Amino acid sequence: MKNIQTGILKILLLFAITFFGPICHAQIFTRQFAYADSLFKVKQYTQSLKIYEEVLAAKQYTPAMLLKMGYIHEGLGNVSQGLYYLNLYYMATGDDQVLQKMQELAAKNRLVGYENPESDEFYYHLNKYGYLISLLLAAAAMFCMAWIYTKKRQGKKPIGAVVMMMVFMVLLAVNVNFPIINSEVMISSSTTYLMSGPSAGANVIAVVEAGHKLRKINKKDVWVEVQWFDQPAYVKENRVTPIRL
Repeated sequence: MKNIQTGILKILLLFAITFFGPICHAQIFTRQFAYADSLFKVKQYTQSLKIYEEVLAAKQYTPAMLLKMGYIHEGLGNVSQGLYYLNLYYMATGDDQVLQKMQELAAKNRLVGYENPESDEFYYHLNKYGYLISLLLAAAAMFCMAWIYTKKRQGKKPIGAVVMMMVFMVLLAVNVNFPIINSEVMISSSTTYLMSGPSAGANVIAVVEAGHKLRKINKKDVWVEVQWFDQPAYVKENRVTPIRL
C-alpha cells in the first residue's frame, strides 16, 4: 500500500512540474514585458524589439508582443520579418483580420504561400487545443490511478485499470514531447536559390526573395525539401525559418 501511495505522489509531482513549471518560469519575464511595452508606447520601437526578441528566444511570448513585433518590422520595411511574426500571432490567436492582413502584404510584395488560409487555420486549432488534450489525458491517467487504488483495497487485481493508465501515460508523453508542428517554412534570406536536387550542382529552379512561405516536405543533410508551386525544390537550411511557436 505504501509503495502505491509513493508511486502516486511521484506521478503527481511529475504532473505538477510538467504543467505548472512553465507558468512559474514565465513570471521571470514579467518585468521584461513591462519594460519593452513601455518603450513601445513612447515609440522607441527598435529598443523594444530587441527585448521582445530576447523574450521570444527564451520561448516566452504574449500574442500582443508578437503583433507588436510584426508591426515594428513592417514599419522598418522588413516585410518578410513582419509576415513571420504575424504568422506566429495568427497561430496564437486565430485572428482572421491578421490572416487578411498577411494576404494583402503578400500580394503587394508578390510573395507566395499565403493564398490558402486552411493550412494556417489547421495549425491554429492544433496549437489551441494541444494543451487541453494534454490536460484531459492527465486527468484520465489520474482517474485510472484512483481506480487502481480502489481495486487494491477491494483485494482485486486492477489489470484493466493498469493497462488503461499506461495507455493514457504513453499518449500524454507523446503529446507533450512529440507534438505535431507546423510543416511550413519561410524564406529568410534575399536571393535564395531553389534547386532541383539536394546539391549545389543541381539545376536552379528559381531565385526568390525573403518572405515566401513554403510547405516543408523533407530534410536531407543541410537541404530542406519544399513544395514550390507544383514541383519539389531544395533550399539550404540556413536560408529558411520554421514557422512555429
